[in-house]
Amino acid sequence: MSLSRSLRKPGAPGIALALAVVLAVVLGVVPPYFGGDGRALLGEWFADPDAYMRMVRVRDWLSGGDWYANLSVRSNWPYGDTLHWTRPLDIGIAALAAPLWPFLGGHAALYVAGVVASPVFYVLTIWVLLWGTRSLLDPRGRVVLVVLFAFQPITHYYFVAARPDHHSLILLVFAAVVALLARHVHDPNATPRAPALAGAVAAFGLWVSIETLTIELLALALLGLLWIARGEERWLRALALFSKAGALCLLPALMIERPPAEWLGSEDYDRLSTVHAVLLALIAMGVEGLWRNRARIKESSTARLAWSGAAAGLATVLLAGLYPGFFKGPFGAAMDPRLDGLWLTRVKEFHSLATLDADTAITAVMVLGPMIWVGIWIRSVRGRAAPGDGARALALLFALAVALYAPLTVWQERWGAYMGVILVIPWAMLAERLMDWRGGPIVGPAPGTPALRAPLVALVLAGHVVTAVLIDRTADAPESPVPPVCQWARLAPHLNSPGFAGGRPQTLFTHIHEGPELLYRTRHRVVGTPYHRNTRGLMDAFDAFQATDMAVARRILAARGVDYVVTCAGGEEEAFFLRFEGDTFMRRLARGMPPAWLAESPLPDGLERHFRMYRFVP
Repeated sequence: MSLSRSLRKPGAPGIALALAVVLAVVLGVVPPYFGGDGRALLGEWFADPDAYMRMVRVRDWLSGGDWYANLSVRSNWPYGDTLHWTRPLDIGIAALAAPLWPFLGGHAALYVAGVVASPVFYVLTIWVLLWGTRSLLDPRGRVVLVVLFAFQPITHYYFVAARPDHHSLILLVFAAVVALLARHVHDPNATPRAPALAGAVAAFGLWVSIETLTIELLALALLGLLWIARGEERWLRALALFSKAGALCLLPALMIERPPAEWLGSEDYDRLSTVHAVLLALIAMGVEGLWRNRARIKESSTARLAWSGAAAGLATVLLAGLYPGFFKGPFGAAMDPRLDGLWLTRVKEFHSLATLDADTAITAVMVLGPMIWVGIWIRSVRGRAAPGDGARALALLFALAVALYAPLTVWQERWGAYMGVILVIPWAMLAERLMDWRGGPIVGPAPGTPALRAPLVALVLAGHVVTAVLIDRTADAPESPVPPVCQWARLAPHLNSPGFAGGRPQTLFTHIHEGPELLYRTRHRVVGTPYHRNTRGLMDAFDAFQATDMAVARRILAARGVDYVVTCAGGEEEAFFLRFEGDTFMRRLARGMPPAWLAESPLPDGLERHFRMYRFVP
């Protein structure tokens, strides 16, 4: 019996869909947590520095910290580090921990909540995508959708267990906005309130992270172009509902996130502030102007375009006059330019897919390859649907999303996570159409069954995977990566013991990417942490480790009140600093020949094979 016919039996679609969801969840949770180079088996383990820092932030808040306090006191010691993160994910982790707190205690409950937070958002994202495609895909297509979504590499990365990261919440917001827009443009009469709800969800996304301004742009462009091209009042009404709901819902978010004194005067560009409330208010006012003048411009697409351009231009001029720093971008306004080459370009998420090497080519094929099938689906819709058909509006949504996020993905591969969400819907719709296709040679007993089109369907679903495998097989073998030898969980018990510095908090000078984990595992303080607002801490860490003049390194450590220098032998951070020429501070530490003002601090239980610790003698 063919898959197509079996899925049409009562109960079979639900069973198949449930199995697909289970497969997706298993792929999203089990490998990264129980893999992790065995580190999870050592005790508490999170996937990256951001996860440790997030848990430090939540723990500090729930331990009596001020709701509005965004200062991490033990980071960037002795000055502290003000993070650009906001509270929504903190609230989500606390909510997941609350039912476990009476049974496990606070620490264990928070750990479990941190492990499961992103997988919970993963399941919710799958549910949102299935809800959004109820009228677009039949049961077969929805099974394909879930399976395809489970294998999106960059998207999958943000949902893994033990990685409590706000990007998983951002992707849930993105999926919800796309689902609402897709249902509305496909059949506006079925979901008349969808634009308002999409505006509210997008505003919540801005509270989570400013990078969701791209979601605002996508929705505004879609609804605006539909109104300009078709002139139907319903599209202008949808645009008005989206913009007004967003502007109104962002105000309570701002009031929750910031103290009353900052409601009107905050000017941050990398986290929710008055700037973004003003931006959405200007957009809503511009759309309101279009709505009030709709009668005089509804008959001419040229007039609609001109008025829309004027409204957008006026909002831009006003925003530039009030907040010129907005157009430098969130990082450009808050980060020292020197950090771009020293730190940001080393972070894999910020790598460009335009780099000409085999590893990047494989990523590009896996992330961008499915655009071919989406393009074919869009072309087929344009060829079959009437100009005013909902399918054409749906095709415009996906075309705009690809046009926006594909260049961003080429620029920085982290944007590929959005591509993983946006591509799977039209991709699944194309696969479903191929299953029903009755063209081509007759190979089996019944035309139109998936078995007849299996080779073509397999090509569409996995052709880019085969291409990536071929690239991998024909490429030169890459250099062996630095082994994951830096298991700070083994060092933490010594640092927490009464025998270390009399059990008193100390200031540790170490690699920037290890700073958050030390903050989580110990009571001690650090200087460098990998966040763009901690410019001073980052630059001091770089300047000290790469210094060839030991007086420079000593001066930095003394100014910071450093008690101990701790490094990991043979780790990635050490390898990076050993690239600098000369007799640097890091090279001396790696050779075991520190300056005279560092005294070796003994390490127990064989830890000296992996770590070096020296007491700073000012």
